[in-house]
Amino acid sequence: MDHLIFISTIILVLSSILGHGLIFCRLICPKLLSLNYGYIGLIGFFSLANLSILSSFFFKHGYIHNILIHIIGIIALLFFLKKDFLVQSQNLKKTLILFLILIIGIYVFKNHDDFPYYHLTYSLTLSENKYLFGLGRLGHGFRTHSSLFYFHSILYLPYIKYFLFHSGPFFIFLFFNFICIDQIIKFLKNKKINFLFYLYFLTFAFVTIFFYRIGEHGTDRSSQIILILILINFIIFNYFEKNHLKLNDIANLILILILLAASMKALYYIYLIFLPFILLKKNFFKNYIGLDKILILTYFLIVFLLNISINFFNTGCLIYPETKLCFDNFSWSINKQEVSQMKVHYEWWSKSGGGPNYSHDLTKDEYIKNFNWVQNWIDRHFFNKVSDTLFGVLFMCAIFIMLFFSKKKRRTVHKFFLIYLFLSIFLLEWFLKHPAMRYGGYILIAFPIILLSSTILAKFSKPFNKVKILSIFLIILILGIYNVRNFLRIVKEVSVYKYPVLSKPYFRVKKTENRIVYKDKNITIYHPGNNMCWANKTPCFRSNEIKIERFFNINIIKYVK
Repeated sequence: MDHLIFISTIILVLSSILGHGLIFCRLICPKLLSLNYGYIGLIGFFSLANLSILSSFFFKHGYIHNILIHIIGIIALLFFLKKDFLVQSQNLKKTLILFLILIIGIYVFKNHDDFPYYHLTYSLTLSENKYLFGLGRLGHGFRTHSSLFYFHSILYLPYIKYFLFHSGPFFIFLFFNFICIDQIIKFLKNKKINFLFYLYFLTFAFVTIFFYRIGEHGTDRSSQIILILILINFIIFNYFEKNHLKLNDIANLILILILLAASMKALYYIYLIFLPFILLKKNFFKNYIGLDKILILTYFLIVFLLNISINFFNTGCLIYPETKLCFDNFSWSINKQEVSQMKVHYEWWSKSGGGPNYSHDLTKDEYIKNFNWVQNWIDRHFFNKVSDTLFGVLFMCAIFIMLFFSKKKRRTVHKFFLIYLFLSIFLLEWFLKHPAMRYGGYILIAFPIILLSSTILAKFSKPFNKVKILSIFLIILILGIYNVRNFLRIVKEVSVYKYPVLSKPYFRVKKTENRIVYKDKNITIYHPGNNMCWANKTPCFRSNEIKIERFFNINIIKYVK
């Protein structure tokens, strides 16, 4: 019974996401309706996350609020099905088939280490309470806003409760796979085996094999999956698409994807550097800017301001922990000195200065200076996290090159200088500031290799029938590897963590203490004792002294000790 409810609820949420994606396209950018359901799903995810952020200022995301949101999405999907049944039903059918193929990935018992610390609690706080100003005062995790938490908060539904608060990365993974497989199949149907065919194929293989463990995604790997699509669409925009109307659509899609990735992880606002190069493309600017674009540009501006506002109301910083963008003269603000210390701490951590049961001899300030950290980083992070990804991607690309190799060559002209330049800049910034794989490293290591390998593969002129057979075989093999790896993971979780997967599909939640540390007529705050908050009553924080300020109908955390 629990399995049936679990799967049925996921399918209903999936339908709602697609419906909201269709609503967004119809109201904001109608030409995006021609995109496949993978992109429609990501746009729906984007739309729902932004709707969740906006509504959190006025309502808690309880059962009634969330049911109404999903009813609207499902009705919208049914409306579009009725309006264009042949096309929409085919897209929906393909989505559901892929969902069933990938479904094993959503069966997770042990989530990543940050999940009980603040991922689960942050979303549950939004589901049980209206937005609380100054959340960042109550723990480091609450200072790093992510739209993923807001998306999860609207999955708080009857009976299933919070047991879909790990599913956001699965939906992103599903939509990405749909995009890649759909494009691969289209290229095969059109007998068009080119650079883009191999680029989609290799990125599909990389994400499906390397990112198979959904419980480890968090905000990090999911946002990096979005970065792949940003890079692919930027390549298409600059090198492959000549039609100005289609260029408009790709530009809008790139901006949506950048805002989605950045809303999950603020450091990806750096990808806005693409925008001037899009607008300065020959003859594009005058074709893009016009009265008919005011609505979508206004929407993008509102989304950007919403995400910046959440950062500000959590910490007093427009982007935390950038001290130059912090204001410590508000009652909920984090002191600039503490922000500066945390900025050093994050850089120290990302450069392998410390971790569980380990801390380097140098002070944090000294460690991050003048490349003092490099040797230790090489010992502790390059080997084996970076090297495993590097050699794994090289091995994967080598397999593709061997399988599709042909002595007969075709002429290719694309050099992709601009893309390699951007990737070099991003990689350098990553290495100097935050060289941890979770902070963009997976993509910045893998994508240049995939890009070069796709260029090499595009030169081969292998007979089409052999390419088609190989492609079908590889798609089945890649999906098979994903399922086998997840099956073995579940077997391990059953053995080590006692996952009762045959009776219940839900992830592990540890029971904690519900000690009240603050209470007035408007709010009660709980302490979890010696545990993390997990799914404790919210707001839940590991602080013993808290002062709440009331401003009109807003609760503001003014003091914490």
